[in-house]
Amino acid sequence: MKDILGAIITFSLGVGIATLNYYISKYFLEKNPDKFAMTTVVKQIFNVGYLVAVYMSGDFLPFKLVYMLIGAVLGITLPMFIYTRKLLKLNEEKRGKSREKEGESDG
Repeated sequence: MKDILGAIITFSLGVGIATLNYYISKYFLEKNPDKFAMTTVVKQIFNVGYLVAVYMSGDFLPFKLVYMLIGAVLGITLPMFIYTRKLLKLNEEKRGKSREKEGESDG
């Protein structure tokens, strides 16, 4: 049972990392879409850094490392499906607005 608790804790922290990645992406998509590709590097640093931190803390915590890693990976991965959809929707809305502005200036 305590191993499941370790998975739940690392899952929750993984969701936090995924949420941070989402807000970084959203910020760059809204403010500076030309540099949106740079967010990939930053997000991967957070993801890999978190997984390495979980792996390194395995010796110091009373939970089995496998459960902690599974929780961490699922915590990072599962919310990103939702967040990616939100970002795609935001991007489509932004493109629609820019096309409307182009149409107004042409007409």
